[in-house]
Amino acid sequence: MAKKITVITGGSGGIGRSVIRKFLDNEDKVIVLDIQKIRNEKILENENFEFIKTDITNPEEIEEAKKIIEEKYGYINNLVSMAGVNMKSEIGGMETIAIEDIDKSIKLNLNSHIYLVKIFLDLLKNNPSSKKTITMISSINAISDHGLPAYSAAKSGLYGFMKSISNSMAENRIRVNTVSLGTVPHNDETIEENEYFQTKLQKIAIKDFVRPKDVADTIFAITYITRGIIGQNIVLDMGQSI
Repeated sequence: MAKKITVITGGSGGIGRSVIRKFLDNEDKVIVLDIQKIRNEKILENENFEFIKTDITNPEEIEEAKKIIEEKYGYINNLVSMAGVNMKSEIGGMETIAIEDIDKSIKLNLNSHIYLVKIFLDLLKNNPSSKKTITMISSINAISDHGLPAYSAAKSGLYGFMKSISNSMAENRIRVNTVSLGTVPHNDETIEENEYFQTKLQKIAIKDFVRPKDVADTIFAITYITRGIIGQNIVLDMGQSI
């Protein structure tokens, strides 16, 4: 049986590490593209883990990563595009966001995902399997008002991008979806004494937060279990956006 190959971007954070471990547990070959190295010994020691240092806002570096993977394997099964973060200057809204941060946010939170799909599409097509997926991480900022103007615009654009390519990708049996996250504390972050998290908690329907493991389980389910999901935006936020 051919090896299942999953490429993940943005894997160095707490959510990313949970997603990596989930796919490694499934015995996928997991290839992470990120500018920061993974700092987790269990992941690093896994023979199915591979890291390629890549600035995913730079199409040339993505092309180089693709060449490495193509020469070694010739194909991939799954593309999980997770990279993204808001700019500090936009926390105060349009009055505080720096002009240069608008461009940075759009490039990281939207353009990088489009670059990735464009460049890696051939490797997905090369896989004869009928189980091929592209899953991109968006945010509830795309569907409700949570501030962060450039970040929200980028995440809304990501949702539109997913919708615009779903039918054409399906012709090659590639399922494309987005997962929109609410507030996700990392596993090592305390909630009880944190004013930020306590304020957010009051606005969530179920008084609890989505955790990195929940994100990993959802992405894995879309990839390998719920095979009928195509062209959908899965909202994972404990009711934060309702």
